Amino acid sequence: MEDIIIRGGKVADGTGRPVFRADVAVKDGIITGIGDLSGRAAARVLDAEGLTVAPGFIDAHTHSDTFFLEDDSGASALYQGVTTNISGNCGFSRFPAREDRLGNDSWDCASFADFLGKFEREGRRMGLNQALLVGHGSLREGVIGPEDRPPTEDELDQMKCLLRRDLAAGAWGLSLGLEYAPGCFAGQEELNALGGVVQEVGGIVTCHMRSEGLRIREAVTELLDIGRASGVHVHVSHLKLDNYRVHGRADEVWALLESARREGVRVTADMYPYTASCTSLTIRCPRWSLDGGDEALLRSLRGPRRQEIIEGIRTHYFNAERAETCLFSDDGGLWPEIAGKTLRYVAEEMLGTTDYALAAATVLERTKAQATCIFFVMSEEDMLYFLARDTGICSDSRAMSGDPAKVRSKPHPRAYGATAEFFRLAREKRLCTLEEAVRRVTGATAKCFGLTDRGTLAPGMAADITVFDPDRIAPRATYLDPVQLAEGVEHVIVNGGIALENGRQTEYRGGRFLLRGR
Repeated sequence: MEDIIIRGGKVADGTGRPVFRADVAVKDGIITGIGDLSGRAAARVLDAEGLTVAPGFIDAHTHSDTFFLEDDSGASALYQGVTTNISGNCGFSRFPAREDRLGNDSWDCASFADFLGKFEREGRRMGLNQALLVGHGSLREGVIGPEDRPPTEDELDQMKCLLRRDLAAGAWGLSLGLEYAPGCFAGQEELNALGGVVQEVGGIVTCHMRSEGLRIREAVTELLDIGRASGVHVHVSHLKLDNYRVHGRADEVWALLESARREGVRVTADMYPYTASCTSLTIRCPRWSLDGGDEALLRSLRGPRRQEIIEGIRTHYFNAERAETCLFSDDGGLWPEIAGKTLRYVAEEMLGTTDYALAAATVLERTKAQATCIFFVMSEEDMLYFLARDTGICSDSRAMSGDPAKVRSKPHPRAYGATAEFFRLAREKRLCTLEEAVRRVTGATAKCFGLTDRGTLAPGMAADITVFDPDRIAPRATYLDPVQLAEGVEHVIVNGGIALENGRQTEYRGGRFLLRGR
């Protein structure tokens, strides 16, 4: 007897081929049959009449690493049909951490193996799978510290050794965050050398590029040069054009990637289907002020170089019009009144000033540099251009609770809607067929990251399965009311267990950390 049979649905198997009517059987966490299974019995039968049966969706870029500490449901992802998150992105992972950050109450760990061991020892659970990358910023800080300087030969050797160790433990590759400290302090030689280590195991190097605006051509070239020098598969994280001066040039950026592919560089990309980004307010600070980390920035804001930082912030971003495009989403628990307010509002109504750079500096001080902002900086034309190409789809967020009372901040709506919004736009804008949309969030993303046992529906594959209504799947989250679960997904199976049934999450928490080579 099978554990589960999904009956009467139309199967989109993740390869891109046309949908076909079939039943799908699951036993012991594995898909055991696809076809006319009317002669088979099962402990549980899920009705898929009028629905599409697909592999579990894979979110190509998240920050879910320790989402299970706040709420292990992962509801924001599961209600979109997402069963796997790629985490450890933008150069940040919980390992390898400096010795002074280790401790019983800390989830900063000396190694990936230690991180996995802590999860097991504490009996943690999570509602969906994760595949983790090693964060280059974490690796660099663990060896060099937060300083702006190149590594010594010994330090680079140590970084390579630690990276090899964590890749051997099952990490899927290396993530770069070249717009953030300390990743922004790395040069091409360092990046090429670490890319070579990842290439040794056939992994991937993902990259939040050094610029996504005025210097995007140079930033793309830097990433491609890692691929050229080392042969490693390189991947553009959350592809976008985030400065109005370069809007309308999406075709030029995509042409750079296609040209590199013709040269033999393995390069891919992911994106989220929104015209607003979300990141730390510190990203608007001058680079020199980030040398030494957040504490150094705060010391400078209290010292004689305070005005220099404010002028740097002003040059980088802020004026009256652009202050309206900055929406505070998270205050780090230190100034909750600013969440859901624009910088312009905070400056004029709360601080009584029209000096928006000064207001931004004040927010940095009062939130101890922990403020997160939604920036409305992309054009819909560019977004739709990239979305119509063969990109993966990501939330660039973390899996979160569906209960607003449990969510302290006002997160970007992409956390609750990125994959669902992709399906809505694909349907309404006719960006691609349903089969192609499914392939891009399943089989194509699995192939990109090397997940060989999931991403397609076939006997012998892991039973991560999403059953959804292709005419209804859509987000409900908005910028001002983001904690709203997506609609249109009826059933979700994670590792052979029913995580969502008839549109409601169950108590099952069967997610696991997926390990490369295991």
